[in-house]
Amino acid sequence: MHAQVELEAPFNWPAPPFFHAAPGDLTPNRECQVEFVTGRKMAAKLLRFEPELNFVAVQVPGQPGPEGLDLQNVRLIKLVAKNAFVHHVSAILGVGASEAEVPIEKDFVVSFRDKQKKLRGKTRGFIRNEAGVFLFLLADDPSLTTSCFIPAQQVADVQIGPMLGEVLTGKKLVSDEALSAALSKQAALRQEQLGKQLIDRAIVSAEELKQALQKQRQLPRKMRLGEILIEEGVITPEQLAEALSIQAERRGRRLGDILIDMGIVTPRLVQMVLSDKLGIPYVNVREFKIDPTVLDLLSAHLAIKDQVLPLLLIGTSLVVAVESPLSLGFSQDVRFATGLAITPVMANPEDLKLRILKEYSSYDRPHPEFEPSSARPASAQAGDGTPGDLSQVRVEELTMELAKGDALSYHPAKDKEEDLNVTDNALVRLVNKIIIEAHAQGASDIHIEANPGTSATRIRFRKDGELEDYLELRSSYRNALVSRLKIMAGLDIAEHRHGQDGKINFARFGPLPIELRVAVVPTSNGLEDIVMRILGGVEPLPIDKLGLCERDLEELKRMVTRSYGLILVCGPTGSGKTTTLHSVLHHINRPDIKIWTAEDPVEITQPGLRQVQINSRIDWTFANAMRAFLRADPDVIMVGEMRDPETTKIGIEASLTGHLVFSTLHTNSAAESVVRLLEFGMDPFNFADALIGILSQRLARKLCPKCKRSHPASENEISDLLAEYCAGSKLEPATVLAQWRTTFGNSGQILLYEAVGCKECKNGYRGRTGIYELLSSNSEVKHLIRIRGTVPQIVDAAQAGGLRLLRQDAIEKVLGGLLDLICARSVAN
Repeated sequence: MHAQVELEAPFNWPAPPFFHAAPGDLTPNRECQVEFVTGRKMAAKLLRFEPELNFVAVQVPGQPGPEGLDLQNVRLIKLVAKNAFVHHVSAILGVGASEAEVPIEKDFVVSFRDKQKKLRGKTRGFIRNEAGVFLFLLADDPSLTTSCFIPAQQVADVQIGPMLGEVLTGKKLVSDEALSAALSKQAALRQEQLGKQLIDRAIVSAEELKQALQKQRQLPRKMRLGEILIEEGVITPEQLAEALSIQAERRGRRLGDILIDMGIVTPRLVQMVLSDKLGIPYVNVREFKIDPTVLDLLSAHLAIKDQVLPLLLIGTSLVVAVESPLSLGFSQDVRFATGLAITPVMANPEDLKLRILKEYSSYDRPHPEFEPSSARPASAQAGDGTPGDLSQVRVEELTMELAKGDALSYHPAKDKEEDLNVTDNALVRLVNKIIIEAHAQGASDIHIEANPGTSATRIRFRKDGELEDYLELRSSYRNALVSRLKIMAGLDIAEHRHGQDGKINFARFGPLPIELRVAVVPTSNGLEDIVMRILGGVEPLPIDKLGLCERDLEELKRMVTRSYGLILVCGPTGSGKTTTLHSVLHHINRPDIKIWTAEDPVEITQPGLRQVQINSRIDWTFANAMRAFLRADPDVIMVGEMRDPETTKIGIEASLTGHLVFSTLHTNSAAESVVRLLEFGMDPFNFADALIGILSQRLARKLCPKCKRSHPASENEISDLLAEYCAGSKLEPATVLAQWRTTFGNSGQILLYEAVGCKECKNGYRGRTGIYELLSSNSEVKHLIRIRGTVPQIVDAAQAGGLRLLRQDAIEKVLGGLLDLICARSVAN
């Protein structure tokens, strides 16, 4: 199957630390053996191997297509090919070691969570990360190894190399009984000593914490964790080198976590060393008294996600308790969420987790940026380093505050850090204000356009399909503005040469339960533009409110009552296709129907739908999602777009096997959609049998009902409209005019309308309405599809069945007073 080829990805199985493939050794092939937790074994070929994403796909001999593996059910995966690994001499010398100091084999024992038989043997080396454990098992020929992976979900414990006790008893240096007693005493003393020292020095009051932080600032802070641990004799240089090699494979892992996973240090030991050498205060978070207003400075979501507990506000610096103060991830998140400088201190991880759960057990705390300033301490109110109440702040005030902070940043160096925090805080609030204003004004997109030199950065909103200026910012803020939005979207702030796509969950930063799809586009002069599409917070429109004429509305309702078949909605980007599809789904959404949707992105949500977000980076495409849906007992399937022949073919096949399928196409008219799908290579007989109908649509700006002005149409204007309406059809102008006078006439006159402008609209326009043409697949249309008829032939056959073209629907909306001729002609021709 084609899916098998598409799934195959570069094969990046790691090598043991300080080893590489022997000269002439072939790259491992993909043949493997999978052992499940049930004991069943299966031979297969690896197609995709990305355990860190929980995505492993294999091809099983005799099966028609690829199969995804759930690592919850997999005990281990072992490659069939045997490989020769030899010392990587340059890597060993690079860390100041010798070959003799890197053993070629180590004993290992893996204990499984299900307490089944342990896995024992010898390994050339090992790598352990959050995904699992990689072992390199020695084969019968000790020069060869078999690569093995055990998912983290199955691992209870890993022991690499002999225990000290085994070495001592093996050399008859101590009896088993004496060793057991000594180890028990050692463990108790070590735990008691570390625990007691940490508890004895633990801080329980705000005043003690301030004094400890003052002492900490006077200590040098040049050493790294690995250097400190070696200096203290806790680890050896060889152990550090091995941990660093593992970290090089998995750059997201902290060195301390790797050393703990290797069993070399304990979390408390690391905290003790950091406290002694760096003077980082250790706080007893069980007893520390925290002002409730300080807790409100951080959202519950962020506190629980990053395991961060706010303790104290000192000026514009927020003191937070964490397990590992050397981690950078939490600091960046908290700094940009609060707009404050972050000072981390240490706490026992178990106590920290309990205190966070206790303080943030309820999620109904208001976000600090939208809480009245009187509810926060005076030192935390707007203008003093923390966000104010944005609902009462004008954007001009925030830009002035930003400029004030920028001016302060030119003060002497000793004041620079605090002054820059004022600027950062104002920028955080300004970004949130922009998003809130865009949503409140009904904008669909936010455009941020950086210009070169000293030219201002331009911010525009797209409203009712038109761009309008919102704000201009000084050029000195453009990089900070882009970086802030990248961080909110989880993008790489150091990447400026390539485009990036991401998504902002604004509920993390403000009171609106909306998401924004973010596109970062590099422009000339090394600058970047950002466009954000506002998603979510949108309810599906009732189908009666879409703006369909009475005939098209009744016909569409009849179509969607079918139990199987294909219904398409076509039009350019931004023409409201997704809104229409969700209105239709809302109309048929009942408890007795199972509806699956595959969308990119999910813009509108509604209860009862099972909605799936497409992610092409992990090969979760529209086609793969549809295959999954067909195994999930659907009644109705909605596919966001038929953008390739494979998706289209699956959609047609699904519609012929008892499913009602909806999708969209980027085409100009309903009849052109038929030709486009045939050009995709679809079987014309299957397509003709599957098709129920095609709805083509546009969006046009509506006239403001408060200020629109009418005038009687002249004879020339009526004549031009009739010619435009009847062009390319068999309609008689006299018959059409008689219908117009009956339906739209005012005392026998035909009225035309024009935009004026008032305080409730923009230049005479307010809101948008849809313009539609609905093609029903009647017998003549089906015949033309089978013989690959032309677009004019299909249009003629559809018009005989009642089709009204886009321009005809637009002209009738002009006569009804919804549109003016300028807007109608701009979208319907």
